[in-house]
Amino acid sequence: MLRSIRADFPQLERRRYGKRPIYFDNACTTLVPKPVIEAITQYYTDYPACGESRGRYWFAEEVTNQIEGPKGSREIIREFINAKTRNEIIFTSNTSHAINIVALGFRFQPNDVVLLTDKEHNSNLAPWLRLQKGGSIQVDYAEPKRDGSFDFEALKQKLDRGRVRLLSLAYTSNLTGTTIPAKEIIKIAHDYGAVVLLDGAQTVPHKRVDVQDLDVDLLAFSIHKMCGPRGVGILYGKEEFLGGKSGEIENSCMIEPAVVGGGALRDSTYDSYTLLEPPERFEVGVQNYSGQIASGTAIKYLQQIGMDRISSHEEQLNCLLTKELTKSYGNNGWFRIVGPSDPIERGGILTFEIRRPNCIGIAEELNERSNVMIRDGAFCAHSYLNKEFGQGWTKPMLPTEHRMLYRVSLYFYNTIEECQTFLESLDKIFAERSYH
Repeated sequence: MLRSIRADFPQLERRRYGKRPIYFDNACTTLVPKPVIEAITQYYTDYPACGESRGRYWFAEEVTNQIEGPKGSREIIREFINAKTRNEIIFTSNTSHAINIVALGFRFQPNDVVLLTDKEHNSNLAPWLRLQKGGSIQVDYAEPKRDGSFDFEALKQKLDRGRVRLLSLAYTSNLTGTTIPAKEIIKIAHDYGAVVLLDGAQTVPHKRVDVQDLDVDLLAFSIHKMCGPRGVGILYGKEEFLGGKSGEIENSCMIEPAVVGGGALRDSTYDSYTLLEPPERFEVGVQNYSGQIASGTAIKYLQQIGMDRISSHEEQLNCLLTKELTKSYGNNGWFRIVGPSDPIERGGILTFEIRRPNCIGIAEELNERSNVMIRDGAFCAHSYLNKEFGQGWTKPMLPTEHRMLYRVSLYFYNTIEECQTFLESLDKIFAERSYH
């Protein structure tokens, strides 16, 4: 089956230096299969018009049906995460956009606290720091236990103070691949009257996520991390957080659209305007119709493969890589896998640290040597790494201070053979640099 799956990805058929690409940067963005490419092309070829009932003509009706119809992409996404209604599914540009919608639209009160984890992506850090800088909120952090596991007692102590209004948490870390016990956290937060937003960018593409079972209030994720088009994200919100049918903001728990304009309004005068019902009130202006249509195609593609199968395959590859890397370099003092030692707890992500003089540039060498594509750097988790290593850690003054992080992130189309090529290439690079 894996061979037929890989045949769906034309990118994997390319050759450079006579070798195929080995794409291990899936935590950033994934490859795109033919059905998704065809869905994007079909929009521009057959009906490149506005949707959302803006037009009363043939092309517009086709666009609207592809997105809003009973088998349209909004319904596909609703079903995929088990939301109650399509009105709870808001199209955004990406996860960052979705989080900013909440940050800018949530009606905070003076001295409200927003609680984050200690390893947030910049997209789930900067929006809250901006509000804190402006005096709207205070930001606090849920520090883990020494073993890296979630500290429930510390969470309860912070909630006991009665000032935590919102928890905005990375469901799965893009640095370590660890997934927090979200359902238990949400239950505790709700017991204290706090609202929970999950950054699901690294979770929704890889495992089953049921928003009703979690009882999560808000969930953000990106379609481009799940074989879909770039420039499309999703904000899920319980109906009570998105606004009532009257089109007005009814209470302090509801999120007010931060951007308003065409497509989001029911009516306007020279003095006032009224909003449409959700989700339209949050989807201002002409939308990325081709991307929204292709989003449904991407999710249908993942459903055909099966989310459980995707998770299992990623774990299998991570187990292989972890075993071989640990066996070769695990006890030498200069190589370290970041996060839990058990690869099952890291899903499809394997980040490793190298502390040796001249440890920069390994990603470039893997690319040139074997077409292996991995990431290096801070992975938009600067805050955590600066705390751990000190600011300026990527540009040390002395050779003894050199260190670099490298991340391998896997998906269902990656193979054991690709992992072996990576391991062999890495070992040759280490040998050439006299790291052994």
